[in-house]
Amino acid sequence: MANEKSVDSVKVRMYRHGFGDCFLLSFYQAENRVFTMLIDCGIKLNTKSEKVPITDVIADLKATLTPPGKKFPVLDVLVATHEHWDHIAYFHPTKFPDFFADFKIGQVWLAWTEDPEDKEAATINSRLRDGAAALQVASMQLAKTEGEEVAKVAGLYMGDQAAKARADFNVSLNNVLGFYGLKSDSGITYKKDGKISVETEVAMTNISDKLSQSGDGVKYFLPGTKVDGRSIPSGVNIYVLGPPKKGMINKSTPSKGASKETYLGIDNSGLTSFVDGLLHLGMDKAGGSPGSQASPFGEGVGIDPEAAKSDPYFKHTYFSPSEKHRTIENNWLDIAGQFALQLDGAINNTSLVLAIELADTGKVLLFPGDAQVGSWMSWHDCEWKVKRGSKTETVTATDLLENTVLYKVSHHGSHNATVKDKGLELMTHPELVAMIPEKENSYSGILYEPLLDRLNELCKGRVLISADAKYPPEKVELNKPKQLSAAEWKEFKSKLVVKELYVEYTIR
Repeated sequence: MANEKSVDSVKVRMYRHGFGDCFLLSFYQAENRVFTMLIDCGIKLNTKSEKVPITDVIADLKATLTPPGKKFPVLDVLVATHEHWDHIAYFHPTKFPDFFADFKIGQVWLAWTEDPEDKEAATINSRLRDGAAALQVASMQLAKTEGEEVAKVAGLYMGDQAAKARADFNVSLNNVLGFYGLKSDSGITYKKDGKISVETEVAMTNISDKLSQSGDGVKYFLPGTKVDGRSIPSGVNIYVLGPPKKGMINKSTPSKGASKETYLGIDNSGLTSFVDGLLHLGMDKAGGSPGSQASPFGEGVGIDPEAAKSDPYFKHTYFSPSEKHRTIENNWLDIAGQFALQLDGAINNTSLVLAIELADTGKVLLFPGDAQVGSWMSWHDCEWKVKRGSKTETVTATDLLENTVLYKVSHHGSHNATVKDKGLELMTHPELVAMIPEKENSYSGILYEPLLDRLNELCKGRVLISADAKYPPEKVELNKPKQLSAAEWKEFKSKLVVKELYVEYTIR
């Protein structure tokens, strides 16, 4: 997209509709808006905001994007970072009104992991959707047996605490299921080819197959590439950092000890065979009917419970009423908690990660979706060649991080989605501002306080959170952070707009 003048500012509008990403970027040449980009539009499953209903968000998008004299909104680029409900829910064509059906969209940008022509992407997506279905089966089975498990520990020391832990665990599994638009009691859907379908896939398919048809279609991006300059306005470089095209896509959690990459370390091991046992429990892959037996072990391992009940030894030692607290039929399902963390991280690491640079100043806006450890670490394997005047320069991830002035905080400010030494600690630009799309009490551990503290230190208090009642952006707007000078405060205030519907910040 050739233009004589360069883009000199970007307005970033973060909507405040709840726990979910929805960002509108408007690129300006002086007072003229020349380019628009919408990054995601989703929300946590089964939630909504009374103050900021999604219909108000869509109305604002339409009003902002409809050119004078036109009857339909025009959006240059729609970016869908990854297949999680809190990022793409509102693109679902039937769960909600088809909100974006009348938008004229120039291009849709997706990660290589969504490319149907990429065999590795097809394998990844198939297995991730199997994983989502398997997690749904585990959650459904655990909910079904919760009463039985609670009864086993009734009257035992700490039995009440064990019962509460069981209930909390089941709620947590349902929370992770919500990232795929699923509930434990909603059943599993099959496509005509017999493959599993999840609601996030329906939303993503609507984006790629329908919404993209009003313009130039879908562009799939590989890490280490740049967006074609003909697709974007003059004065802007857009670098693709992730998702990784190699093994680091599987690394979603930090390393242990001194080498840990984030502000907290959690250890999770691989559980690939666990999926197959759950799928066997929940369905017959060909017809979709429930299976009668399942375990995470191979055939011939273990004994059938009905056969065990007729065996005198097991009848006396295992099925005796006095021994009911020792039964373990459903214990293998408890690994679902560990698996849920893995699955969540795996999808997060498929996020399309973009670093948007204003060429004249070198200032960078970083939008990492929900990228976790493996993705962040892989960025440092990339180099980009950029022509600046008569010279060609090499740009690295370190360069981009050091020049970041706006960081859309990954994964809503969780403990394991902002890398430390090779990430946030490199963001040393004196104008650094952070934006976090998050609502209070949505998930345990979000916001992660040590990360929020460090963000406030590096941003000098310029941390803008969309919908958390504990950290309202109105407070940031009215109270000068002690770390800012009077001149910095005046400059920050001149770039900030806080409304009930959105928070908007301008990069100049």
